[in-house]
Amino acid sequence: MWDFFYLFIMGNKILEQENKMIDEIIENFDFRKCEVIMKTLDWTWGFQQEVPTIKMLETSAVERLRSAMELAKQEKRPNTTYFSSSGGLKANAWINRYGHIEGVRLEFVLTEWDSDGDV
Repeated sequence: MWDFFYLFIMGNKILEQENKMIDEIIENFDFRKCEVIMKTLDWTWGFQQEVPTIKMLETSAVERLRSAMELAKQEKRPNTTYFSSSGGLKANAWINRYGHIEGVRLEFVLTEWDSDGDV
């Protein structure tokens, strides 16, 4: 019986910590810069005909962050960064050796390029 309560309390503390990480990012990330760049480039999402608002960017960022966190917790590989990206926003998450989220990061990716050496 006590095991259940311990797990319940610990689960709530872990969720609370994850929410704090997301809140910190949303409060400090410069969504205004993203909006300016997207307006300048006339960057729209999907079938939407207008540039996303700051509120839309924030909502999408939370979705990306939660998705990356869930993937990291599912895979359970410490020292591995997992990501979720869409519409220019890229969230990264990684876990510690106990399987708890150790950190998260949010990026706005304007452009990137990879090469595997096959030219």
